[in-house]
Amino acid sequence: MEDTKDLKVNLDLSPPTKAEEAALEADSSEPRVSDSDLQHEELMKTASDVRGYGMVARIVSTEDDPTLPLFTFRYFVLAIGLACFGGVLGQIYYFKPQTLSISALFHLLLGFVGGKFLEAVIPRGIFNPGPFNIKEHVLIVITASTASGSALATELIAVENLFYNKDLGYAVSIFLILSSQLLGYGIAGLLRHLLVYPAHAYYPTSLSNVSLFNALHHSKYFTRDTLRFFGIVFAIIFCWEWIPEFVAPTLVGVSIFCLIKRDSIPFMYVFGGTNNNEGMGMFSLCFDWLYITSTSLTLPWSTLVNAFFGVCICYIMMPTMYYANIWSAQNFPFMAQDLFFYNGSVYDQTLILDANNQLNKTALDEVGLPYFSATNAYYLLVNNMSITAAVTHTLLWNHAEIFGAFKALFSADTEEDVHYKVMKKYKEVPQWWYLVMLGITFVIALGMLYASGSGLEWWAFIIAFLIATLLVSVMGFLYATTGFFVNTQTLVQLLSGYIRPGSPVKSMYFTLYGYNTVNQALGLVADLKLGQYMKVPPRAVFAAQVLGTLIGGLMNYVMTVSIIDNQRDVLLDLDGNLQWSGQNAQSFNSYAVSWGGLGKEMFGAGAPYQWVTYAFLLGLALPVPFFLLHKAFPKARFDLVNTAIIMWYSGYLTVGINSSVFMWILIGIVSQYYMRNYRPAWFNKFNYLLAAGLDAGTQVAVFIMTLTLFGGAGITATMPHYFLNPDISNSTGGLDYCAIDVPAE
Repeated sequence: MEDTKDLKVNLDLSPPTKAEEAALEADSSEPRVSDSDLQHEELMKTASDVRGYGMVARIVSTEDDPTLPLFTFRYFVLAIGLACFGGVLGQIYYFKPQTLSISALFHLLLGFVGGKFLEAVIPRGIFNPGPFNIKEHVLIVITASTASGSALATELIAVENLFYNKDLGYAVSIFLILSSQLLGYGIAGLLRHLLVYPAHAYYPTSLSNVSLFNALHHSKYFTRDTLRFFGIVFAIIFCWEWIPEFVAPTLVGVSIFCLIKRDSIPFMYVFGGTNNNEGMGMFSLCFDWLYITSTSLTLPWSTLVNAFFGVCICYIMMPTMYYANIWSAQNFPFMAQDLFFYNGSVYDQTLILDANNQLNKTALDEVGLPYFSATNAYYLLVNNMSITAAVTHTLLWNHAEIFGAFKALFSADTEEDVHYKVMKKYKEVPQWWYLVMLGITFVIALGMLYASGSGLEWWAFIIAFLIATLLVSVMGFLYATTGFFVNTQTLVQLLSGYIRPGSPVKSMYFTLYGYNTVNQALGLVADLKLGQYMKVPPRAVFAAQVLGTLIGGLMNYVMTVSIIDNQRDVLLDLDGNLQWSGQNAQSFNSYAVSWGGLGKEMFGAGAPYQWVTYAFLLGLALPVPFFLLHKAFPKARFDLVNTAIIMWYSGYLTVGINSSVFMWILIGIVSQYYMRNYRPAWFNKFNYLLAAGLDAGTQVAVFIMTLTLFGGAGITATMPHYFLNPDISNSTGGLDYCAIDVPAE
């Protein structure tokens, strides 16, 4: 269930509070605004009123220094180092009980600290051309961030290996990864005139990074004291993480309720959450930053409030569905991502597939349909509602910006982005570069479909490509003008089931090129716009992005092979363990079988899970009542209700380790409400440094532990059992003592 815990919707650029404004005015070290910037702001005021991107004039400078060096020795050391680190850690996180991600803030601040360090220690000369500058910093972050994720192709490779006993081999796997990652770049490059160059494509979620880049390089705000603060936080959390991750894993989630009552399964479902798929973790106290994450410090208050409401809905709905036996819930585990027979045993998908992995309807009639755990089906339902609610929410609240931008596209007096005008001094990436990349990756992708034995026909691949191109245009426009990123994976899987029904493997490859291509394309156009804002030559941004993709893809593959070889049994287990889980691969396989192989039988009209499909329609209507209420009662602030975020988080607890959620909420209240409103000076100076330091120290510690203790490189160490590391091998319960006295079945 990829990205269940990694929200990718608008983080709304909340306006500063009055206290923050006062704190900023009191800080005389803010960078000065040039005359040209003031003129630019005046020119943009009208646009701000109509289309919403006037904030760019207040954040992004039009000044540029074309003499700054770009691809320095420092760039290659830091970009390649952070990209390798990010590519390895991103894949490790994919196989963790909780789907985690490496924040851009981590790369931004670690890149800055590393750049300043190399500037200080390397003698001035060819390897150190001068002060560490903002443009090489931007390129480092682009390269590292591009590499720091898990390529969807590795998910497909893992499923083929784990569930179909098929090793695609080194060559096919690597070319499959790279072609699926780079195909979207060709599409994105051809759509620059829609998604990058115009003023309306302003990418509001990129502006916070622009502000931080400028603060780091053009302000005295970040002094030795603040950098020392970052270093102290990094060191403390680095040392601490070894305790909950290895020495005392009970600290991942301390449940007072379960310590009092250790023999209750219902208590485990509600209050447990230290182990994968154990329970909802209500009121658990988590002392492991790996699971809390910096989003509690960085998501705006309005986003957090919507998320809190969503989590509360999840607390109510999950046990209600289970004990009301909706979808025969009690036949199956409370939380699980696999498919099941009706009696609760794990479904053997090979029984309904022929030698070519095609659906055998005769066998299906004999064996019967597979079933989801009720909470997994519920997750699919609310996730689908979130997708379409995001579209409606964007159209209702941002229609002026969207329609104004479309009108500007076809107007004779189209307003050209002033930053694009400044960038015209640099050589643009020619269209033929993107056409060549598109052509090469298209041919390689088509070849890999046949080399891998996927069975997906050439015409189906072309349809997937055309769907991706359409989604890049539509969703890219929404993302560029409003900041909403709509996860379309379920939609593409639904379409694959209708276009090429009866084949789970074909569905996976269709999804790879119909969905992953969209993500990669939007990542490129966002980086191109960031480069435009920071006045980094387009060819340099293009090179940095491609380099990061190549490094990240290779690192992803190496770690995938290593983890599967060393942790195969754990990855196939329904619950995994505290360190490893195959939940994402299980989910991808389950959805391929259900959507791709049995879409009509499971999700069609009259089918067991028809409401999962109808949820797309329900989601379209969700934002409308709150929009109308705001129009009727504007002072009631119904405009702050974001049903897309609420629906997303109402499925937040259906997978993984949930003991961190209560602490995540508490920290969010302290940071984004109390500190932001009542301690704004400290908040502005230290909050994001604290987030970056905690993330950096945690991620480095986890990286080292994975390779030295947890079997990532074939070496596994065990900690002796004691009260903070109880033996649960013969127990139904978890490390938080929930149901620990209930013998294992």
